[in-house]
Amino acid sequence: MMSWLLAASVSLVPVGVDVGLEPHEQTELILWLIAAGVSLVPLVIFSISYNRVRSPKLLITTVAFFLFFIKALILSMKLFIPNYVDEIWWAVAAVLDIMIISLIAYSLGRKS
Repeated sequence: MMSWLLAASVSLVPVGVDVGLEPHEQTELILWLIAAGVSLVPLVIFSISYNRVRSPKLLITTVAFFLFFIKALILSMKLFIPNYVDEIWWAVAAVLDIMIISLIAYSLGRKS
């Protein structure tokens, strides 16, 4: 019974998969975390401005920056999942990019 449990737990990690990150993955992780941190600055600025002014344009722009923050976190999280399919993560990022661009374009075209 114990040997079956041991074999089952060992098979959870595929053969030849290193759990650690390679140097280029570490660089990518650091860059995406920096992008997430930088996106917090306009997110905080626009959310404070929205709390003071209560403009729908500021709310839409705040949501757009929040989506950018989520995108940066998602793309940094993909490096922690072993055997990830890169195309799925970039497809999610592309959908978020379309949403961000649409929200900013809608906010710019909206009358105050």
